[in-house]
Amino acid sequence: MSKSIAIEVVAPAGRTRDFYADIGPFFMDGAVRRELPYLKDLPSKVWLLARDEAGRVVGFAGIIPHRNGVSELCSLFVIPEFRSRGIAEALVEKRLDMVSLARVIRVVCAPASAGLYADKGLKQVAKRGSYVVLERKLPKVA
Repeated sequence: MSKSIAIEVVAPAGRTRDFYADIGPFFMDGAVRRELPYLKDLPSKVWLLARDEAGRVVGFAGIIPHRNGVSELCSLFVIPEFRSRGIAEALVEKRLDMVSLARVIRVVCAPASAGLYADKGLKQVAKRGSYVVLERKLPKVA
């Protein structure tokens, strides 16, 4: 990943007007909506924003923690001109580090993105329409 890219973690309590000004345009962008048709914000969602040296959001990803010990990785997107620079990989790594103690880590993604997660130990467990569902479960503690 380019050294000039920084990843910012935005917890639900940290959502300011600036956060919504930065992320809001992605929700309205037709190209983004075609790649992420289920893109949404939820009260419990934690956002990771990848920013370039000028502070512009060039990518993002989300984590939805569920009360049953499942952490869902969602909403991975990098703007086209910043792809192939390791940003998606860095966002995946950061999210996996953040949820490493979750009972189950789950991701629903396009088949083309599955390799980012399969390389980290997540296995395909189902298909959901044109998407694949991958999971990694922690072993039960005796």
